[in-house]
Amino acid sequence: MSMDKTNDDESRISKKLKKLIDANQSLADVESLSMLVPRLLDLARDVTDAEASSFLIYNPEKNVLKFASVKDEIVGDKAEEILTKSIELKMGEGIAGLVAEKRKPLIIKDAQKDSRFFKKADKSTGFVTRTLLAVPVVHRDELLGVIEVLNAKDRPCFDKADQELLTSFANLAAVAIIRARLLEERLKQQKVQIQIETAAKIQSLFRRDPPDIGSGSHIWAVSLPAALVGGDLYDMIPMRDDSWLVYVADVSDKGLAAALVMAALWSRIRSEAPKHEKVGELLEALNAIMFELLAEEGFFATIILGKYWPAAGKMEVALGGHQSVIRVSKDACENITEKRGPSLGIMPSAKFEEEKIELSQGEAILLVTDGVTEAYNQHGELFGQQRLADFCKNADGPPWGPGLLNAVKKWRGMAEVNDDLTILEIWRESR
Repeated sequence: MSMDKTNDDESRISKKLKKLIDANQSLADVESLSMLVPRLLDLARDVTDAEASSFLIYNPEKNVLKFASVKDEIVGDKAEEILTKSIELKMGEGIAGLVAEKRKPLIIKDAQKDSRFFKKADKSTGFVTRTLLAVPVVHRDELLGVIEVLNAKDRPCFDKADQELLTSFANLAAVAIIRARLLEERLKQQKVQIQIETAAKIQSLFRRDPPDIGSGSHIWAVSLPAALVGGDLYDMIPMRDDSWLVYVADVSDKGLAAALVMAALWSRIRSEAPKHEKVGELLEALNAIMFELLAEEGFFATIILGKYWPAAGKMEVALGGHQSVIRVSKDACENITEKRGPSLGIMPSAKFEEEKIELSQGEAILLVTDGVTEAYNQHGELFGQQRLADFCKNADGPPWGPGLLNAVKKWRGMAEVNDDLTILEIWRESR
């Protein structure tokens, strides 16, 4: 080999190494995965002096390779549009499939005469592949995809030096892809967190301090979500007939989705309440509305809804899939509602029967969600209906609600909160 030839080879390798170093810096500056892949292909062509380049991303669920992006000087954007929409390679299919399967680079000196070459891509785009170099993109044994460069410029084909350079480049690309993926995932988590925090702030507006309803009657209420946001809801709405519309509702599921459904339910109750004198009729209207909103999404809500007249201590109540109203006095604790309609949003139309309740002085009614009775302790045991009854019989009241909340918290101990919890109590003063 002549001295001039040796110097030319060394000069070419030196230039390519410089390009590799520049590529590393360039990739480090790209944080978005959607922007990274096209940049990868521009750099791959530049590093290897190729006419075209492509990146096929690996889909582990389908175990196939799919074109993520294509760059070439001949056909232009048309090739990328065609290949990304229509071409998919199985493991072992075509040169890229072989490289992905074996996880080893491969140089093809005459693609058109190689039986392993996948000719459909050229036929679809009009591009003519003469020579090809493909290397796997792997990060810690995880296959990310395959980078290909096509048609070496100013020389018959790609060589071992090109292969080593593109392999080094693929290692840089793997790190850049993982980094971009992590950054995007972190950004998504931040966006979700912001949405949740915003929902929590909005949801806090629904949990108003109980009003003074007068005439010797009082209301106490609390709602604690299992997560930052939840699906439990209570409200107290003054009505034109001197009554108060009160309810406790529990949206299926929990978290952000349940919170959004809860907000919709709160709004609908507020808008529909003035239109209906009877609570059963109000529930029928709410059910039809919620079915239209929720049926396809698989959500539903249980509810206790009643109208309470403070001066008389009387209440009309209807249930939609919810547990009974609990009457509490000094020496008794009992479920006092038996008629129960379906949960809201399960069927397009439903009937809800009303029941009448009358409170004597010193008595209270409790409306609770299943976050009370289904609270788990560290041993996986439920608080349950019996402990609820035992508490009410042995505790001082009214009110009984604050003590019940403390009893549930004590029972739960260090166990993780498994469900939203809501308690609403209405009581009359003792003489």
